[in-house]
Amino acid sequence: MEEIQKIIKKIFQIIGFHEPEIDIRIDNSTKDKEIINVDVSISPKEADYFFNENGEGLSALQHIIRLLVFKSFPSNAFLVLDINRYKEGRKNELMELALQSAKKVRRSKKAVILEPMPAHERRIIHLKLAEQPDIVTESIGEEPERRVMIRLYP
Repeated sequence: MEEIQKIIKKIFQIIGFHEPEIDIRIDNSTKDKEIINVDVSISPKEADYFFNENGEGLSALQHIIRLLVFKSFPSNAFLVLDINRYKEGRKNELMELALQSAKKVRRSKKAVILEPMPAHERRIIHLKLAEQPDIVTESIGEEPERRVMIRLYP
């Protein structure tokens, strides 16, 4: 884990940011893969560089870190990077959006189509609403405009 911290600190140093605080947790709750959760804490001003539309900067940084870490230390683990708990907050927002949209569908009896979002965010919506027996979700459209449609179960 120290090597992962060194790689991340070096990346932040190269891009000219202050040294981040890094917390690494291993999740062995899945059957087939170990998940390495990396939480990075930096100043809010620096963090804003990664939180453009749908957190694309964070996704790009995660991809780069995965490549560097697994090139140096081959593993079948999965690395998840979060900065200032952005993903946790976004997940909570998406779950709330899902529930509010389901209520709207029940009231209006009409389908609701959400804004375009990346696959991992659409998955959060689908999983949250899978708990609702009277609601059906499906992804529609083509990337990058793919969206979730929420409707009543037939």
